[in-house]
Order: sequence, then structure tokens, then C-alpha cells
Amino acid sequence: MFWIQLSTFVLFNLLILAMLTTQIPARAIAFTTGQHAGGGEGAYTVWHLIADIEAETREAADEHRPEHEHPRIPPEFPTTDPDEPTGRHHLRP
Repeated sequence: MFWIQLSTFVLFNLLILAMLTTQIPARAIAFTTGQHAGGGEGAYTVWHLIADIEAETREAADEHRPEHEHPRIPPEFPTTDPDEPTGRHHLRP
């Protein structure tokens, strides 16, 4: 019985030690600064990236703009009731 308890104790200690040693590199990496932090003068930052994407979006919108603008139709109430049964919808194939 002694040897079973001793081997169980040793195996659990080895398991705990293995779990602790595999977590050490993750903790060391967690304290390092990100690559984008502290880039210095003239570094390409997230704000530059956002500005570039917005400029590309504006250029793409200008390319797809139609030749002429459609006239703006003012909102108004309909003159006919769309729910009024006219019978015409039954004649469609």
C-alpha cells in the first residue's frame, strides 16, 4: 500500500510540475509589448491604415458613381389603397 501511495504522490507532483513549466513561456510572452506599440517617429500605425482604407473606399465609390444623379422624389402619401382588391393580381400567370 505504501508504494502505491508513494507512486501516486510522485506522479501527481510530476503532473503539477509539467503543467507549471508549460505555462512559463506564455507568461513571459504576455508581458512583452505589442509590435505596433512605440513605433517611433514616422511609423505606420493603425490610424494610417484606417486612413488608407477610407481613401480606397472613397475612390471605389467615385468609380461606381453613375453619370447623372437621379432626381430626389419627395415622400408623399399614396393616392390609392394598395390593399384594395382589384382582381388584377388574380390574372397574373
